[in-house]
Amino acid sequence: MEGRYETAIVGGGPAGLTAAIHLAWHQRKVVVMDRRSGPLFFTLEGLHNVPGVPVVRGLDLQKKLMAQAKELEVEIVRTNVVSASGTAGEFLLEGESGDRWLADTVLLATGVARYHPTIDGDFRPCFKYAGKGNLFYCPDCEAPEIRDKKTLVIGVGSANDAAGMAIGLSRYTDDLSILLTGDVAMSRERAEQLETKGITVAAGDIVEMIGSGRRLAGLRVRGRDQGERRFDAEAFFVSSPARGRTDLAQQLGVEMAATQNHAQPRSQRGDTNIEGVWIAGDLRPMTQQVAVAMGTGNIAAVMIDQTLRRKEVLPGS
Repeated sequence: MEGRYETAIVGGGPAGLTAAIHLAWHQRKVVVMDRRSGPLFFTLEGLHNVPGVPVVRGLDLQKKLMAQAKELEVEIVRTNVVSASGTAGEFLLEGESGDRWLADTVLLATGVARYHPTIDGDFRPCFKYAGKGNLFYCPDCEAPEIRDKKTLVIGVGSANDAAGMAIGLSRYTDDLSILLTGDVAMSRERAEQLETKGITVAAGDIVEMIGSGRRLAGLRVRGRDQGERRFDAEAFFVSSPARGRTDLAQQLGVEMAATQNHAQPRSQRGDTNIEGVWIAGDLRPMTQQVAVAMGTGNIAAVMIDQTLRRKEVLPGS
């Protein structure tokens, strides 16, 4: 397959689809390339912070966005884009199956890699519960869900980050504890803050996730002393690194954010240091909230359309 488009969008989550809808409404020829692996495809819990939609399941919102884009004749291709090259007006994107797409402009909305708790190195047991009921990842999106509930923070990455998450969540519930499954080196300041708030800390490896249906009830954990115990809770929050999927951005020469975990926009419009390339959604160094992703996708699309329009009005600009 090879086609020519005014805008090629990599990533079909809320940011990419929102951008596609705006551009297609303005009669731009748009293709969205997506692996169908984004978390919204699998989110069955209700989202409470999408303006104008009091409660909507993530999956249903994703379906509505896709349907609206298709109605506007956006071409949506299920593929894994592995290569990006070229310059403004002549970008070339290639899929792992050998398909190629040419585009005048590119929007990267490739999201982040989410790190899950593991059992013997296997993260798949989490898929039964993540985004399904009471296993949460994004405080900006989901923290009010734990109000007055017994909550366990599962530290997958930095111990200090897990402590910081727990301290931030303490405004919603007084019944908090932490399980560190990886790094256990915590600063004295963090440890003192946890002690002041009565937040206990344990360390160990998860050997079993115990639940009913889509709700997690507890974890069976082997401690560092090889003893086992069970941690029960009403809600669970995962503290883990969020690393942007930056491969394509780096191939195009887009500057990385200071942490190297995300791409760096040149301005809040989502433009980058590479002419003709924009970024949106979780690829940017900001919150993973759906409404914010949609906003960054929309503003990037507005800027892309204005850029294309200027070239039509002032050829050679």
